[in-house]
Amino acid sequence: MTKIITALAAGLSVLQFVWGQESNWPLERYRNIEFPPTVENLGKGWQDRVALEYDIINKADLESLRAALDDENPFVRAMAARALGILEDKDSADALAELVESDPEYLVRIRAVESLSLLKMKPEVIELAKKDPDAGVSWTVALLAGQLESETNYAAQIREAYAKGISRDEMGSAQVGLPAPDFSATTSDGKPFKLSDVLGQEPIAIYFAAFDG
Repeated sequence: MTKIITALAAGLSVLQFVWGQESNWPLERYRNIEFPPTVENLGKGWQDRVALEYDIINKADLESLRAALDDENPFVRAMAARALGILEDKDSADALAELVESDPEYLVRIRAVESLSLLKMKPEVIELAKKDPDAGVSWTVALLAGQLESETNYAAQIREAYAKGISRDEMGSAQVGLPAPDFSATTSDGKPFKLSDVLGQEPIAIYFAAFDG
């Protein structure tokens, strides 16, 4: 009897450990984020969303990301679709194509078509997305024009950027009316870029998408 009780206790401890791990998975934390990436939340909680996106790209496993494509939460579906494209999971191409064709949320369709473009797969699905009833989806397809034919591995470039991590202290350091903080990055053609190297030499425009999630 003592052995049975001990075994049950050990099993309970394992379940508690697994449950604790699951609640800390990046996607699970993203599901329960205080301010999901809605229009009204653009200025609220974005630091948490950005930090979690880094965790998802760098830590989430492919199996959980694939399963999340069927999640009832559209923000989780969108983030999983984005991550699978960046991680170049070609096995998820069919599921991503299905999202592009039939997901009811435009945000999910946008992330799925972006990922198919990163995977350089399903060009016929991407072509059909030009006729999506939501202007945001068709605009995204137009923005991705030429990416399928390009030899550049954009997914690898994005992974490299995420692998460097991000400091919360640096988030929000750029402010309207103040000089832009210096930063280093890699251009889309793989060349190093540093803001201070070009300031004062020629006009420069830096574009960052205003949407996260």
